[in-house]
Amino acid sequence: MDPLPDRAPPPSVPVRKSALAFFGVLLVLWVPGALAQGATLPWGLAWTELFGFLLSALIATAGSNLRPGPYLRLGPVRPAALAVGALAGAAGYLVAGSILSLTQRLLPGRISDLFDPLRLFEGPRSEQLALAAVAIFLAPACEEIAFRGYVQTTLGLRRGPAAAVMGAAVLFALLHMNPVLFPALVVLGAIFGWLAWRAGSIWPAVVAHAVNNAISSALALAGPVAQAEPPPLSVIGAAMALGGGALLAIGAIYRTLTPDPPPLSGAVALRDGGDASTRFSPARVPSGLAVATFAGAALLAALLAAGPVAGRLHGR
Repeated sequence: MDPLPDRAPPPSVPVRKSALAFFGVLLVLWVPGALAQGATLPWGLAWTELFGFLLSALIATAGSNLRPGPYLRLGPVRPAALAVGALAGAAGYLVAGSILSLTQRLLPGRISDLFDPLRLFEGPRSEQLALAAVAIFLAPACEEIAFRGYVQTTLGLRRGPAAAVMGAAVLFALLHMNPVLFPALVVLGAIFGWLAWRAGSIWPAVVAHAVNNAISSALALAGPVAQAEPPPLSVIGAAMALGGGALLAIGAIYRTLTPDPPPLSGAVALRDGGDASTRFSPARVPSGLAVATFAGAALLAALLAAGPVAGRLHGR
């Protein structure tokens, strides 16, 4: 993979934005989602993805007088770029999995056990399958729109591509609230961010994210064999070297498919051309997104009410 430039050319429309609007909305929507996950894990996680991450990004963008398509980097890409993105997701899993195994070996056993990601798959089989479906088919799109779309674009317009990719990666890792996963998630976030930056679109990153989650979910569903103690350092080092070498080769191929990363200035397109301001205002939020917020609140209440019932059915 190639180094990222420190600065980006200024957009044609002046944009003075921070990620505060996004995180303000996210805080309002994500905290209740965490409660829903405690009540019913897979459906609470689905709620967080849709109404915490996706809806927050859409509200923050549209409420800032910006067209979501360009700003969230939703434009199409060549199918070959998606295919290479899938390969990057598989290679990234090797690297991130090695980092996770090393982290588990270095941290105290009590911390590693408490935050072991495999604990999410300790419920009934139906719950495990639902959780895997959310992780593979829903989370990649919602999280990439939020982090590689909104956050990375916003940081890139102010700080340049290098700071944007790493800043979005760190925030992506922090919001998973898992110290054991944190280093691995930063690396994965950087890989996804690089893919999105080169293509000017989040879709290669979405595919890479989905492949990574599919591998990890399949191993978690495999049961006790996949839940053994962390492998020895020699195995971790070999997997790291294999994944890193594969990423370098995949990155070289990807650069030929995306020779000229489009400037971020193209992400800035005003919804109302008669108003040059990009300051967030709740009055700018489209009625459809407001309705979605109320629908999400109603669904959240239903999930919280259903949680105790589901727990009794599963004997918990």
